[in-house]
Amino acid sequence: MPKPSDGIGLTEAIAALRDDLLRARAEGAKSDIQLPVESMTVELTVTATRSIDGKAGFKVPVVEVELGGGGSRERANEQKVTVVFGGPVDRTGQPVKVADAGDELEG
Repeated sequence: MPKPSDGIGLTEAIAALRDDLLRARAEGAKSDIQLPVESMTVELTVTATRSIDGKAGFKVPVVEVELGGGGSRERANEQKVTVVFGGPVDRTGQPVKVADAGDELEG
């Protein structure tokens, strides 16, 4: 497991997030109700880095958890992702009516 100071590159962090969103979309593709993403905000804690050879970049700290025989240590940095969904639609993209709070569901 990488040390917290190792982190992952900003490109890798965004690629992982994109891959997760694509996987979620694929898994829900056959669902009767779809939730289209209207916008997304990503807030990452990054560390500026510079190597001995002069290369500079940004790293996203990695969450590290280590468990031992007598105790544990956890080190984490906060990453915040906000996803705003549009109104629900069916598989063809047509809007789906959502019941009002006062409506009773038949079931």
